[in-house]
Amino acid sequence: MKPLSSQFAYETHQLMDVKSVRLTFSGEFSPNLISVLLLMAKKTLGRTSIMKKTYNIMIECLENLTKHALMNEGDTFPAIFVLGKDDDFYYLATGNKIAQEKISNLKDRLEKANSLDRVALLNWYNDILIRDQELNQNGGAGLGIIDMALKSKHKFEYAFQEIDAHHSFFTLKVKINSAD
Repeated sequence: MKPLSSQFAYETHQLMDVKSVRLTFSGEFSPNLISVLLLMAKKTLGRTSIMKKTYNIMIECLENLTKHALMNEGDTFPAIFVLGKDDDFYYLATGNKIAQEKISNLKDRLEKANSLDRVALLNWYNDILIRDQELNQNGGAGLGIIDMALKSKHKFEYAFQEIDAHHSFFTLKVKINSAD
């Protein structure tokens, strides 16, 4: 396994950096852990109108970690989740090990989501729903990415840092206006 550079650690920290971390976890994600994190987030977010939007995006982020994070016993690259807030935004950030062969498809979907306006995102979402064979083949076909883009109203920040010839570490940051 190729050692990660201090530059990678710095870049990951920068991607996750927020003024006030409200909730964080690093390790193996399970459905039971997700339930606990969601309960903790509810207490952290309070009963604001933005809470529902942030909470829904958080569910999608955590489900993605449970479904897609590669974890082997003794792995030095545990999945991570961070919920933070500054004066203007809530931030949801995740990181997980990913197989190299999955990067191209994921990157294409993230780029497409970042390039589309709200109407085009809705059209893409509806198009996938109409063509349900893609849903069956792909286990959701990226609806979560579209849903997060629609709810957050901001571009995704993401990076892939190569770990070895077969794996990279994928980081994703989603921001949500705290005044919505």
